[in-house]
Amino acid sequence: MSKTKSFTITKKEALPGSQYVIEGEISAEGLAVEKKRALDKFQQIVSIDGFRKGHIPEKNLIEHVGELAVTEEQASLALEKAYPEIVKEVGVAAIGQPLVSITKIATGQPMGFKIETAVAPDVTLPDYKKLAKKVMSKEEEEVVIDAATLEESIKEILTSVAHKNLHEVQGETEHHNHDFKDEDLPELTDELVKTLGKFENVEDFKTKLKSNLLNEKQVKAREKKRIDAMAAILAEINVEIPELLIDSELEKMVGQFKDSISSMNLSYEQYLEKIGKTDEDIRAEWRDEAKKRGTIQIVLNKISETEDIKPGKEELEHQVKELLTYYKEADPESMRYYVETMMTNEKVWKFLEEQK
Repeated sequence: MSKTKSFTITKKEALPGSQYVIEGEISAEGLAVEKKRALDKFQQIVSIDGFRKGHIPEKNLIEHVGELAVTEEQASLALEKAYPEIVKEVGVAAIGQPLVSITKIATGQPMGFKIETAVAPDVTLPDYKKLAKKVMSKEEEEVVIDAATLEESIKEILTSVAHKNLHEVQGETEHHNHDFKDEDLPELTDELVKTLGKFENVEDFKTKLKSNLLNEKQVKAREKKRIDAMAAILAEINVEIPELLIDSELEKMVGQFKDSISSMNLSYEQYLEKIGKTDEDIRAEWRDEAKKRGTIQIVLNKISETEDIKPGKEELEHQVKELLTYYKEADPESMRYYVETMMTNEKVWKFLEEQK
């Protein structure tokens, strides 16, 4: 039985600069099926006196956040789900994060939307196989981990343990010197390594650490070859990058950076204050890198199209299913769209590596 389409397209128009606008509506039924997911999201963030968080009766929850807020969340979820099918129906090779706006919304009524997206510009690729071969065929240096590198890594781990122990004694807000002398570090014992992970003893810890360091070095060597091969390809092409794609890459870069510093208990705003810069400063500094990343994605897309490189259906579905077990609230269609892009990119990189 075919799936009922939740949207209609009323306008589609190509714009200068490799951009495209799509306007249309999501049906009232398409919005209605997202009501449970919308309410589930509010259950996770709303607190109301007298009710356990996550167990607020629907009537009370809607009264608290407002019916329009629920409708807007439904609209966001419905559009996120429909987006891959919308661009597929229009027949454009959309790339990057689209700029989406809701043009009409009312409870129980169809929702109007407008999507502005970057599309893959025309690009003539050089002989990418020959350029990749020149890089990939270079003799690789033997990757080894010597005793000094291993000891340095162990010292870093012991310093981290000493720092954590000091915080537990003095408290998170207590200021202290982060420079530890060798005599301040804990002794590497069987008991200690068992607290660091699944290690039987010190010898087992050193063996696994050396293996991890070796793997890390091999990955870095592989990444360098990939970067060098792509640099050779980029040097021989001239393509106009859509501004929307650059903005999309910038958003991803800033988002990833925010996640990175939050793991160090530091907010993005605190970081900006520490370095004396604004969000606008950061985006201006990173814009060239965002443009380069966008160009690389365009090249990867073009090679995948030329060589007919894509993941197999079973392989793709398996990966999507696995990720959905971790991200239960994610929309399956959006997840599939994301995973297919990531898997295709990796297959293109491996194709370039094979040109030896």
